[in-house]
Amino acid sequence: MNIVMEFRKGILFVRLSGLFNDNNIKEFDTNVKEVIIEGGIKYVVLNISELKEISKNAIKEIKRLRKMIIKTKGKFYLFGGDIRELRRLVHLENELNVFEKVVI
Repeated sequence: MNIVMEFRKGILFVRLSGLFNDNNIKEFDTNVKEVIIEGGIKYVVLNISELKEISKNAIKEIKRLRKMIIKTKGKFYLFGGDIRELRRLVHLENELNVFEKVVI
């Protein structure tokens, strides 16, 4: 899995590509969750449009990330992919549409 992060105007954009499976959940925790926690980041856009595969445990990890952000009174947005288990999360038609939803 490849993880690209970009911080713009108070929002962390996380773009995942490749395979997100049980073998790289720890990498996700280390590279994404720790950055959010240590940086006190409240707004996150997770772009999964370039993922080729995602495991059930990786889906659970995304849901845990969302819960973590909400507990800190932040907002979590999801862009891309058509994964049934993630449909009820907040979706964006374009990841940059988040600037219309978030006022910092």
